[in-house]
Amino acid sequence: MLSLLENLFPKSKKKGAKAKTAPGGLKDGQGTRLDSDWATVRGRIGELGARHVLLHGDAAAFASAKVELPGVALLWVSHALADVKAGAGYAEDQDWRAADAAICAGTDLPARYRQALRLMAASDVAKPVLWVGSGFEYCGGTLSAPREADEVEGLLFNHFQEFFGVKDALQFRIEVYHGPEVKRYYRILEPNQSHVIRLSDHFKERRYPVSLAAFVEHPVLTRDRHYRLRLCADVFWKDSLTTLHSVHEFNRSPDRKVEFRAPAWLVREGAMALTIPNFDRKAPAGQEIEAIAGATSSKSPRNTDFFIDQSTLRRGNVGEDQVFGWRYRGFGGSNWFVLENGNALAAGHQANIAGNHHASCPILDRDDLAADAEEMARYRNVDDAGFLLQPHAVPILPADSDLVFGYESDTANPRQPHLRIDFFDAEGANLGHFRFTKEKPGPLFTDDMLRLWNDPAAPRARLALVSFDWLAGGLRYKGFKPMANLLVRNRRTLDQDVTEFQSCWRNLGTAVPGFPHWLTDQLAIVGRSNLFGRVRCDRDLRTGIVLANGSGRLNYRGTARTDIIVINNDGARIQARVSIPAFTWRMVWCDELFPALAGHLGESGNGTLLVQSGDADLNAQIVTTSQAGAVALQHLWGY
Repeated sequence: MLSLLENLFPKSKKKGAKAKTAPGGLKDGQGTRLDSDWATVRGRIGELGARHVLLHGDAAAFASAKVELPGVALLWVSHALADVKAGAGYAEDQDWRAADAAICAGTDLPARYRQALRLMAASDVAKPVLWVGSGFEYCGGTLSAPREADEVEGLLFNHFQEFFGVKDALQFRIEVYHGPEVKRYYRILEPNQSHVIRLSDHFKERRYPVSLAAFVEHPVLTRDRHYRLRLCADVFWKDSLTTLHSVHEFNRSPDRKVEFRAPAWLVREGAMALTIPNFDRKAPAGQEIEAIAGATSSKSPRNTDFFIDQSTLRRGNVGEDQVFGWRYRGFGGSNWFVLENGNALAAGHQANIAGNHHASCPILDRDDLAADAEEMARYRNVDDAGFLLQPHAVPILPADSDLVFGYESDTANPRQPHLRIDFFDAEGANLGHFRFTKEKPGPLFTDDMLRLWNDPAAPRARLALVSFDWLAGGLRYKGFKPMANLLVRNRRTLDQDVTEFQSCWRNLGTAVPGFPHWLTDQLAIVGRSNLFGRVRCDRDLRTGIVLANGSGRLNYRGTARTDIIVINNDGARIQARVSIPAFTWRMVWCDELFPALAGHLGESGNGTLLVQSGDADLNAQIVTTSQAGAVALQHLWGY
């Protein structure tokens, strides 16, 4: 049957040579490298109020520093014997604790910078090491929260050894934004160390939306693959919380169009807020934000003096089948939040906050994506060959469980209500499937799925694979926006959260022509997992890991031997192994898997979570619950 699939895709004629891009590489030509000049360094030194500075450089760099930094006491140091002979102090022999900061410049800059970081890390991890030169790589990310948030806590993990083999200590520049204000500090982290950024440590009283940001610069980071750096953060509001990862949009046009929509029913009673970034202050004066609530559109001026702004829409009389949407121009990455009051909840729960990063999606449905006869034939052959295109693995918990999972894709563009659901038992055996057309807006929880299936085997079902019915939908594959989300709800309090739903189009053992793996077809053939998130046990919180071993090929039979690793802030690790057969899932509670978890994480109560498997490409999420009945959800990710 695979040969039939291949025959449906005639090989295209060769075009001009195209430069190869690393898997996951940049798609829009943005660079991962930057320069740093004396003006930048002078600004940072002035901001710090640094008076005593080590200059790690050659004689020419030292001469330039004396001109560029008047009034600063400079101590010339170097690793180069020629510089030492010319009067520089030997870098290894200096008291780095006595300096307010260090600057690296001149010849052999990468070696100077790496040495300076190591020596500063041994003296004071909070003091910055700046540099003058060109060609360093950088990575960064921002994570925003609404003005209503009571607290934001983000875990910053030095993942570069784990994912890219970089064994150096790295310096992270951490920026905390509050409307028109920003506070900045530095932290050197050795490989696998982490640092918790707390909003309240920097802004005790808040009136504006906020953002936590982290950046790193180094001679070698991702080897030009990308510039993504993600915090894993929790946003707290009253007795609820949501978990998010950073976004990363830099060096784009301030005129870039941003458009986003979400189903109005996500807000049962309350409001939805979207953060509007302007971190580099490039938004032109006079720009507007267009906000859409159902059939009503309104425009408001952007506050271009703010690093981070916010637009809020109340649910009011907006219908369940309508949407909230926003349009603006710029970049930086928005986050959206559902803010619900107690009337939407139960059992005395006070509030619910749910959120995610925005995903680009036109507000109006496209009308130009009808599939032609050739594409419909491809769908039929894929179906006949035993493949499910972009299935989503939804765990099924017993009806008496505290939690229930659900699926939604109501704002797919164009709308696609035609679904197929395949069910599997606890051993991964296929129990059957059914196709249906979703007629009502709202989440599709697993209780609903089983009721709609109405099959005698339903009580045995433990996993549901939800996919679009491409034959019934009749839409083109390329250009379609699925906008699928995974939900989790506390049955008692009705607190809930949502995360971007990553599909199980993986573990295929082949590359299906015309339907590529999202990253690279090599991973469709031979899957593996190296995923990152956070674990915590403070604030009466528990962290669970949802691990699903799914596939878009119904004959998949692989078992995933999976290592779960918890790394504390100092970089020490504990780990355990679990096995997950094909088409099964496991909920692993970290405090049960690791009885000594609290002692391992220490006073911080926060640490890094790694999920690794050489056998399969797993879907993985973290679920965080509180004794008060809150629940948060976030997918794990790799680099």
